[in-house]
Order: sequence, then structure tokens, then C-alpha cells
Amino acid sequence: MSDAGRFAFPAVAESLSTARSTVRGVLTAHNYPSRELDINIAVGEILQNVVRYGFQGGDPAGEFIMEFTFEADRLRITITDNAPPSDPESWSADHRKPEEGGHGLTLVTAIASQVTFTMLENGNQAELEFVL
Repeated sequence: MSDAGRFAFPAVAESLSTARSTVRGVLTAHNYPSRELDINIAVGEILQNVVRYGFQGGDPAGEFIMEFTFEADRLRITITDNAPPSDPESWSADHRKPEEGGHGLTLVTAIASQVTFTMLENGNQAELEFVL
């Protein structure tokens, strides 16, 4: 197992680009640049939802943290935020019209080999696993 790092970002839209660059850098440093696009799409969807919904569009006092762990042929990215806890069972796009979106989590589960969402005492956590 190789811990590739822990990176913290303010919970604002301007941090999303920096977070994506971090994903790109970690994958390149570990010789997996060919997976960068799809992994960045999945991580980007999670981070957009964190900022948009968890922090109501952004909160400079809020924070999200990305942790990268490599194990054999797998990468685990854990994203933790300090937004108000949100029950993953209540998330649904069923009430939206298709043009309003709401399909990001479906995309995430199609890209990642495993996705787990956990409501924490002081925030939320998403764990994404990718086969490399």
C-alpha cells in the first residue's frame, strides 16, 4: 500500500480546477496518466456536488480533503468535507427533468469500480476506488 498524499482545499468553486490538477499530478507521478481523464471526471462530479450542495455554492470557511492511496492495481480516493452531514439515501435525481442534470452520481458509479458515501458526525465522506 502506498499513501500518495493528502490535499486540503477551501470549499469554493475556484478550488475545483486546482483539485483536478492535483488528481492529474498524482496519477502522472504514479505512472497512470492514461486514467487521468475518467478519474478526473468522477472526482470532479463529487467535488462539484460538495461545493454546490454541501456548501450551498461555496464557503471559504469550509473545506474538502482528498486522500490518495495506491494498493497493487487499485487507487482509492477519499474525499472528506466539513459540510453539514447529508444522508446519501436522500440524494435522488428522480424529481428533476433531464435537462436539469442530476446524473453526475450515475456517471461516477459507471467510472469507479466501487463508490461509498458516508455521513459523518461533522461532514461527509466519499470513497472512490478505481482499478488501474
